[in-house]
Amino acid sequence: MNNLILIEKNDVILEMIKDSLSQISIKKISNIDDLLKNFNKINPNYLILDENFDDIEPLEFCKIIREKYSLLLPILIILNFYSKIDLEKLKSLGVDYLVKPLNKEEIVEKIESRLKTPKILPTLNEKSVTEKIQVSYEEIIEKITPKIKEEVKVEISNILKQLLEVVEKKNV
Repeated sequence: MNNLILIEKNDVILEMIKDSLSQISIKKISNIDDLLKNFNKINPNYLILDENFDDIEPLEFCKIIREKYSLLLPILIILNFYSKIDLEKLKSLGVDYLVKPLNKEEIVEKIESRLKTPKILPTLNEKSVTEKIQVSYEEIIEKITPKIKEEVKVEISNILKQLLEVVEKKNV
């Protein structure tokens, strides 16, 4: 079952989506520290953060998730129509957003579209994939480091981390 974590102070979004997403486990969290300390135990498949959540700045939260936990985890931020958050920075972090006022269909559609399990590497079985990936992404970066710019190294590193994360999830 998919595990959606909703980070908000009130229950507005929770009330909006809970009936429409009955096949998804929805858990509301109001303490960011608890979420971050227990992230691997909670094992979310999707995060929704309300911009009005005062405990952490939304971009900072997304950076923490991307750097420490997952590059692939879908994150949706619910923005106020007067938000000052830099949308380009959100996009660069791979974060999706919706702007208030929300309608139920829009948010449910956004969630369901991201939770559909993609068929990654459909022609290969798990064993053949893991056998072919015998070199870690650190080793690859080390070999190509002298030949590429720093920005490219960061992008390649992120892509390789994502690939390994996909392979690991496939093997679980």
